[in-house]
Amino acid sequence: MSTLHYLAFGSNLHPLRLGERVPSARLVGRLDLEGYRLAFHKRGQDGSGKGNLVYTGDPGDRALGALFEIDAREKPDLDAVEGEGYRDERMEVTVAGRTYSAFVYLGEGDFIDPDLPPYRWYRDIIWHGARYLGASWEYLEGIAAVACMEDPDPDRRARCEALLERLREWQEA
Repeated sequence: MSTLHYLAFGSNLHPLRLGERVPSARLVGRLDLEGYRLAFHKRGQDGSGKGNLVYTGDPGDRALGALFEIDAREKPDLDAVEGEGYRDERMEVTVAGRTYSAFVYLGEGDFIDPDLPPYRWYRDIIWHGARYLGASWEYLEGIAAVACMEDPDPDRRARCEALLERLREWQEA
């Protein structure tokens, strides 16, 4: 089996969430990305704001990342879920003293809209992933403070609320 390393920073931070999308996903470890920040300004296929990793170069900025190993045959499935507006970039990251070459999805310029809020369920999925990985309360509070909107699609909202419930149960187990 050929494997790839994937750097998640948004809704795929939690191993349960990513595992439902890519069954082979195995968490290698978490990392702090110095000089980056998490933004919710990438226009998603559903018309809401999605996560994006933004390089600021400011050593005071930090974004949380999770490095996963996945079966290379499953990458097209992940590409399809991530959808339009992300480009696949390579990034060198270090976890537990070991350096990995990972792919990461970064928002493309035409899909950036700083005025587009995320759906509440999407923001909360990221919050739960960050909490699972041991993010600081300051980081969690920053995510919780992101202005959001309710999803007008009741079926999608119900599916995502069910995912949130599974994430909560995972945390309590």
